[in-house]
Amino acid sequence: MALEWRAKLVKEIRRKAIHLTGLFVPLGLIFLGRTVTAGAIALAMAASLLLEAARLKGKIRLPEIRDHEETKVASYIYYMAGSLLCVLLFSPMVAVTAMLFLILGDTVSGLAGSILKNCDVRGAAAPAGRGRIKPLPVVAAMFIACLLIGYLTSGFSGLSVPIYLAGAAAATFADGVAIIIGKRSLDDNFSIPVFSGALMSAVALILDSSLH
Repeated sequence: MALEWRAKLVKEIRRKAIHLTGLFVPLGLIFLGRTVTAGAIALAMAASLLLEAARLKGKIRLPEIRDHEETKVASYIYYMAGSLLCVLLFSPMVAVTAMLFLILGDTVSGLAGSILKNCDVRGAAAPAGRGRIKPLPVVAAMFIACLLIGYLTSGFSGLSVPIYLAGAAAATFADGVAIIIGKRSLDDNFSIPVFSGALMSAVALILDSSLH
């Protein structure tokens, strides 16, 4: 049992190390601007789609692909799609914060989930009877991590407490609850930045309109 737990944790650490390469996106927004960052993501996504097509045809194998992704589009494609939409749709500081929720918050959630049972709410073996919701400790870890990210970056981002609080809640929902569309679950690598960015933008708009 201990060996199985250790292997699961090590695998998740390797996956999240790749996950952290997404830090290019907020850093790109800050130092290079929206146009350059969006262009770089689009190019990377185009190359990745070619790799993914080859993988799905069995021509190549890619590291750290989850078992339930072997015959369908892998999560890194959704990661790039969510990142691109986030950069294009939202203001730079909202996009930076939403991406950090994905990059860092989801890393905390993933590591917490690797040591607990019933955390795979999107795989084929997900416990449908529980409504496909992650255990409370994982949900709490995600929310606290995102709230801390929002707070620590607020001096730079300029986002007020209600804005990043709403973003943290949206990111936690996207991470912790499997949203089923048809027979498939919406990938949280897409929904975390898009949901949190959309809600932060909405709250910012409401607060701004209330001041005028």
